[in-house]
Amino acid sequence: MSETIDYLLKNSGLPGPRGNLELLYSFAKTATADEVEACMSLYDDDLRNSPEEFVVMCGIVARCILRKDDIAGALAAVRAFAVHESWRIRESVAIGIQEIAGNDMHAIIDVLEKWVEGNALERRAVVAALCEPKLLKDSAVAARVLRVLGRITIDLERAERLTDGQVVLRKALGYGWSVVVAASPEVGKAAFEAIAGNTGKHIRWIVRENLKKNRLMKMDARWVERMRAETG
Repeated sequence: MSETIDYLLKNSGLPGPRGNLELLYSFAKTATADEVEACMSLYDDDLRNSPEEFVVMCGIVARCILRKDDIAGALAAVRAFAVHESWRIRESVAIGIQEIAGNDMHAIIDVLEKWVEGNALERRAVVAALCEPKLLKDSAVAARVLRVLGRITIDLERAERLTDGQVVLRKALGYGWSVVVAASPEVGKAAFEAIAGNTGKHIRWIVRENLKKNRLMKMDARWVERMRAETG
């Protein structure tokens, strides 16, 4: 085992409540292709809360960054990990996407719109990756993200008992809308109001959860109170 991988294992912070994200970011930004492959050699179907889980996370994020000049290729290289049993592995996909999204957000969205046709965990990766304040400073980008969220959300309209993947997706939607609305209030509030009138029980849950978020209160407290009154 290389000294680099051994160092990642020893300083992973796992098992524990929180992995060493500072180390993950610093490694991923400078990793070589050989180091990425060394990280990925520790991949397994069951990595939960282990040092090896952290090393694979590092590999996934670094794999994205290495291919940042080929956005379609970068996202294709990490898509399979969006459905892993480990929530940390799934989260590393979102982190990797966010790390290269600044290069061309519209190209990122072009690719992720195809993921919306995938399963619930792939859609969850889309939500987690795009609902990040630093990526939403352009109003045109925010408007596209709102449309993506709308497509993903409406798919839960007729669901009765949610699958495990849909539960994870619903949780992401329960905060993701508030991030985008707060980033672009004018178009965001209108888009949110459009889903708020939906009577589907899971969509109503998503609406209520977002209205609890402090970022929306800071944005427009009167609007939040009105929406809470209207949606119960």
